[in-house]
Amino acid sequence: MLAPCTANGYYNDNGLFWKLSCSAIERQNLLWGKEQGETMEKLSLHNIHYSTIDSIILLNKGNVCVSGARDRSLVYSVLPNKGCENPVSKTTNNAHDGWIWDLTALDDNIYSCSWDRTIKSWKLSDTGLIPLNIYEMKVTAPLLCVTSSLHLGLFACGSYCKTVLVYDPRSRSQVATYQPHQRAIVRLAMNSNYILTASEDKTLSIWDHRSRKTVKTIKISNENFPMSISMQKSTVYAGDNGGKLHVLDLTKDLELVKSYETGHTKAITGVYQTPGCLITTSLDKSVRISSPTNPPKLLTSLNSTYGEIASMDYLNEVLAISGTDGIQIWRPKSRV
Repeated sequence: MLAPCTANGYYNDNGLFWKLSCSAIERQNLLWGKEQGETMEKLSLHNIHYSTIDSIILLNKGNVCVSGARDRSLVYSVLPNKGCENPVSKTTNNAHDGWIWDLTALDDNIYSCSWDRTIKSWKLSDTGLIPLNIYEMKVTAPLLCVTSSLHLGLFACGSYCKTVLVYDPRSRSQVATYQPHQRAIVRLAMNSNYILTASEDKTLSIWDHRSRKTVKTIKISNENFPMSISMQKSTVYAGDNGGKLHVLDLTKDLELVKSYETGHTKAITGVYQTPGCLITTSLDKSVRISSPTNPPKLLTSLNSTYGEIASMDYLNEVLAISGTDGIQIWRPKSRV
């Protein structure tokens, strides 16, 4: 087994890194390398929405799933434990006046992003979601994505009209607004240093919190545009609408290091990197779980019961995907 390599393709020689990385990969091989029935429990949340579920988020160590859909509702689902056979779901109808397109979380608060051009915040409670605040964004088109940074206490949203808005929910004030792209912004990621945006103009853009300006914009392809992104430490993964995966190095000014064929036949709608695996989801109705190595090696592939995969999340070894009318969840059997 090879240790995970850095974004530039060279293997890290640090002994502790080697041990931790190998341990993480061995753990994922144990979970996904066998028949999933032996190691993983599969759950379904169905009949909780009546339209495509475009946004899901896992919380509370993977024991809670919140979903938003085109039926304009939010659903708070508590996954079962030993003493409960079925998930318990609580619905907030008419949570927005438009399709709910994305979700993020800061502490115990959920932020929902909608085509009605608002961000709404919700408090998690035992009785469901409690409405808190409404942030009306000064944009002329739908909001398509939202992300947040727990370290900074900020959230940011991207719009069809090419604008990014950054907010501080503690003061309910706008921190910044900028336009880094020529077409719609379809995905955001944020850490304590940067905001990364993906656009239909086929580019990725990096905005620096300290300088308050865009420091780099890079075109990932002449044919396809990025639909999903994952930013962890120094590495960025971007999945495009042609099924390719692109790796970029933040330490080298967002340099495009490599592009891979993934085996997906349609657009990559979700990408998530962990120390032990790389997860991609697609409109081809499949999930591919691979090693985080150069090149990635397939551990297993999963199929969606609910058609094209619109959204995914991963937390504490729990994987959730959503499609039309339903959500599928895989989690280690040792959890229950």
